[in-house]
Amino acid sequence: MKKNNKMDGYTVAIILILLILILFVFGFQYIEKWVYDVWPYEVGNVAKYSLPKLTAQFLEIAIISCALSVVIGVGLGIFCFTKLGETFGVVIEKSAMIMQTIPTMAVLMFGLTAFGIGIRAAIFALLLQSLLPIVFATMAGLRNVSQVYIEIGKGLGMTKRQILWKIQLPLALPVILSGMRTSLIICVSAATLAFSTGAGGLGLLIQTGCSTYNTVYIMEGTIPICLIAILMDQIIRKIEKHYT
Repeated sequence: MKKNNKMDGYTVAIILILLILILFVFGFQYIEKWVYDVWPYEVGNVAKYSLPKLTAQFLEIAIISCALSVVIGVGLGIFCFTKLGETFGVVIEKSAMIMQTIPTMAVLMFGLTAFGIGIRAAIFALLLQSLLPIVFATMAGLRNVSQVYIEIGKGLGMTKRQILWKIQLPLALPVILSGMRTSLIICVSAATLAFSTGAGGLGLLIQTGCSTYNTVYIMEGTIPICLIAILMDQIIRKIEKHYT
């Protein structure tokens, strides 16, 4: 039987967005002069930045924050679902909700106080901001698994741990991935403010552009951020579709 190797829409979108992102980040320097002819820079041409370097810093902050939020968020969600963690479930839920309501800049300033200037303060702030969707999605996914499947597992002689890892988590995975997608978007959007902790990133271009009225800087920082957010969303949707 011949296999169907045709790419789906998500794969095509991921490849196209990735190509556009790479071309823009590494190719903007070659069209920069033409862009400045379109948007004059009599006001605010103050410094030169390396777009690839700032993009790499932005990706480092966003990816590390997202990875930590996924590991900790799923872990907390599973812990709250266990017998031992039921007592702490309400406390963890309320704490995650409180963290979500605090403005990102306030959390960043708290991170600066705790960790000093650098990438660690930014990662700490983004981690706190993005935990809530994953914790809630994990708990909701596990709670909504049909009791029929659990009874089947018990009938096969599975322990509670085996039922959790081999039945409940795989069935809850689409819901967990949906929460992860929301968390990723939060991480990417909040990572724009990471420059305020001295961690660099594309937010530095946007802030410089706003303070010096340089439209090109704003565009140069905004376009890669939008492309990265869309790219991450499409990757998670692709994984979600596969597991669903």
